[in-house]
Amino acid sequence: MGAIAGPGKHVELAKFKPFYIGLLLSIAILIASPLLFATRCSYAPCRSSSAVLGLLGAIGAALLLVAIHESAHYTAARLLHVPGARLVFNRRLGAVMLDYNYMTPKQYVVVALAPQLLTPILLWAAILTSGFAALALCIMGAANLAGGAPDIVNALYFGLVHGSAERFHLLYRWDGSVEGGVVEYRDKLVVYVMRTA
Repeated sequence: MGAIAGPGKHVELAKFKPFYIGLLLSIAILIASPLLFATRCSYAPCRSSSAVLGLLGAIGAALLLVAIHESAHYTAARLLHVPGARLVFNRRLGAVMLDYNYMTPKQYVVVALAPQLLTPILLWAAILTSGFAALALCIMGAANLAGGAPDIVNALYFGLVHGSAERFHLLYRWDGSVEGGVVEYRDKLVVYVMRTA
């Protein structure tokens, strides 16, 4: 990856941080999700041992979904020929995530939204099934939507606000974890950081 700063480019520190809006949306989805779970599994007694096993299976399915979610980001990035696309473990977030050298705005929007193709499929399958299969599908759909909420907000925000930018870069901390991003224009760099301290 080449240097992004050059002659005539000034740097702006972005005041608005769409990531936090996405994080709040994630929390709201997770809080609202039990209502959906309750309607799909209202017949099951809570004290049943099979209910506990079903719930453990659903949680396992949600963890599997994390791998599928990140694989969707990665597959979309590879199909769009994003330079340096790879999956890495982010120590700060404690999760696997997509890493890359840079993306164009169009690539960013498509890659960010790619995992959400799974959400309507999972929720529709939950409607068509019942019992613990429905519970597992509900949890997976809600987890995919909640986990992808920051991606959705970022894709909409960056697509609308920075659609004319040349490219996006990830911004790293000293320990290798992602701290934010840099939007590169011909004459300026707009820097987004997750925290200012």
